[in-house]
Amino acid sequence: MSRSFTPPDTLSKEDIRTIADVRRDIWTNGFKGLVGGLMSGYVIHTVGQFWHSRLSEATKMKLHVPGDAPFKFSRNTAFLSVMVGGAVGSFGMATAAGKNRVHKLHDIYDVGKTPTGTDYQKQIAQAQLDDKADRKERRLKRRATVKKLIEEGHGLSDSHGGQWVAESNDQQERRMQRRAKMKNFIEEEHGLSDSHGGQWAQENGDGSK
Repeated sequence: MSRSFTPPDTLSKEDIRTIADVRRDIWTNGFKGLVGGLMSGYVIHTVGQFWHSRLSEATKMKLHVPGDAPFKFSRNTAFLSVMVGGAVGSFGMATAAGKNRVHKLHDIYDVGKTPTGTDYQKQIAQAQLDDKADRKERRLKRRATVKKLIEEGHGLSDSHGGQWVAESNDQQERRMQRRAKMKNFIEEEHGLSDSHGGQWAQENGDGSK
């Protein structure tokens, strides 16, 4: 049985899922490249055959090595073109997919790896792994805390004791009265300050106030 069906115990479910996703992407892109390469090979062979048929006999004789039979397009050349196109397309697309997704496997490469080097280097490597695990744990705890605060109606800061401030009926009524008063001032052409006796200053014909 393939080892892909029996992963080691050192891999988590997330690691196994990541490996499976990368493998599936490589196979999928490989098949896409195969289909595209087969079609490209056939098109190239057809175009080449059409171009070759338009050449003169003298030019055709120059395209082959002296002493050999003249080059001719046939079923063999069509089969060769299609197979080469499919191979190149499949290899290119699969390789590109693997290089674009290899960054997802960097952390998995270090899982279960036996540290090498001096004792100091081993301690540094272990400290880095522990620090990475601690940062991940703290990040998950912060997310859970923020989610709990929002669900319980608490704010994210310590202002007002972390509680959302609810306005009372008196506060809402005073705010509505202030808005109505300001609207009346503006409609009656009164200013919002005490300058000019609270009246808008009128300009004279010469531009002076």
